[in-house]
Amino acid sequence: MTILKMSAEDYSISAEYLTLMLEVLAKRGISEDQALAGLRIEAGSWRDPRARLTAKVFDRFARRVLALTEEPWLGWELGASMTLSSHGFLGYAAMSSDTLGDALELAVKYFRTRSTIVQLELFVDGEWAVLQVNEMLSLGELAPLVIESLFSSFHFMGMQLLPDMEIFGELRFSYPEPAYFQKLRALIPVPIYFDCAYSQMRFPAERLQRRLRFADPRLAQMAAAQCEQEMEQIKAPPPLLGRVRRIMLAGSGGFPGVEDVASEMHMSSRTLKRKLQQLGTSYQRLLDDLRKGLAVEYLTQSQRSVDEVALALGYSDASNFARAFRRWTGRSPSDYR
Repeated sequence: MTILKMSAEDYSISAEYLTLMLEVLAKRGISEDQALAGLRIEAGSWRDPRARLTAKVFDRFARRVLALTEEPWLGWELGASMTLSSHGFLGYAAMSSDTLGDALELAVKYFRTRSTIVQLELFVDGEWAVLQVNEMLSLGELAPLVIESLFSSFHFMGMQLLPDMEIFGELRFSYPEPAYFQKLRALIPVPIYFDCAYSQMRFPAERLQRRLRFADPRLAQMAAAQCEQEMEQIKAPPPLLGRVRRIMLAGSGGFPGVEDVASEMHMSSRTLKRKLQQLGTSYQRLLDDLRKGLAVEYLTQSQRSVDEVALALGYSDASNFARAFRRWTGRSPSDYR
């Protein structure tokens, strides 16, 4: 099976994004030599649209950027500095699409040309259109930098494509609220939720039909064709984490154990545990994160009682759920609500 042939080294990101990060460092008086010292990054490689950084190299570089700037909120600035051209031919394809829905479908389809570290997913949930970012391997401490830069860039590019669009929607993040976020919350004009099951941008679904400012069918077709060529050169790592989460959620009467999930994926539990470890996580961590995220959403987005939430998450005793929730968030379910 393909899953067994992939390793963490097969996850990558376009080297073009280094340009933006180096520019941010230069504004702070930090040279390229300081930023790249000891890393396996060839000087000037970011000017080659075909160049890629492995997830491991990107991890080391991104951590150095955060350490040198001492600004953990940097993702918001990085996203705001991105233009449509920052995303290569995918940016041009999206820009020249007929509608916002068309642009986002192209972004989902061809996002592999930009990164295989995360994956985009688009769907409609009632009156909401949902753009979801799925981690292809565990981002760990870098999740805020990566997710916030993506959401920030999507927001500002959306304003370019639909300049008269009213800002309305909500943001959900799969990680705990960072300490720095209290300083930023007043600057973000939509509701924000942390500790959710998934990281999502939500906005009115009717906006998917809005015609874009720079719609150009001929240019969109040419750019999409170029994206197709790029896709052929880039491996598609299997969405192992996403498959595990989907199997967990599909279980009836509680969450399945690691042996059941492994069997569903036609591998041994030992192999599944090893693959998850290679991606920086474990079955128990995925289970805890999923339960925590669903618990937060149930508590903040529904009228379910604490007992009902506990039962929905597979806890026969609400007190056991309360202890687990306090371990995850540092607060009781009632206090969190």
